Amino acid sequence: MTPDETAAALTVVPGELDATVVELPGAPGHVAWWAAPSVLPDLGGAPHPHADLRLLDLGVATMLRNRVRRQDLYRTGVSRLRRVAAGLLLEELALAPTWAADVILPKADEERLTAWLRARLTLTWVVDDEQVAQHDAVAGLVGPAALDLPAAHEAEQRYVAVAGEKVPREAGVPFRRP
Repeated sequence: MTPDETAAALTVVPGELDATVVELPGAPGHVAWWAAPSVLPDLGGAPHPHADLRLLDLGVATMLRNRVRRQDLYRTGVSRLRRVAAGLLLEELALAPTWAADVILPKADEERLTAWLRARLTLTWVVDDEQVAQHDAVAGLVGPAALDLPAAHEAEQRYVAVAGEKVPREAGVPFRRP
């Protein structure tokens, strides 16, 4: 698939998120997360060419299904999209980041964030075995993603800062998710 074909597939008008997630294959490819301009308005992002949306994140995945289901829609510790959203929604969703091996959210906070994201974001994807090699070319065609802009970096830093300083655990004391 050429970068032009990939960009065209990623800029179709997105469908309903839950239906799109069900269709995700276990193949490598590109994912594009889109939102209305009123969603997370502090972030920028390229406008969608066919809908009133803007690009939040353009990423690659070795397994599309896992990238979306097990990272972006599940765990803040492994998803930059979630960390940036959490940094912008700390007060609105009453999120309380804490330290484990990395900064994470308690389970109830993860669930609130997931519900918020599912209600407001949409997704396009395309299978592409050359996803890493073609990512820069595809990004140049689709436009800048909000997560590549300074406001996203600041939001992610805020998310980490709210967790406070990392306090070492005593040896032999297992971590328990709050």
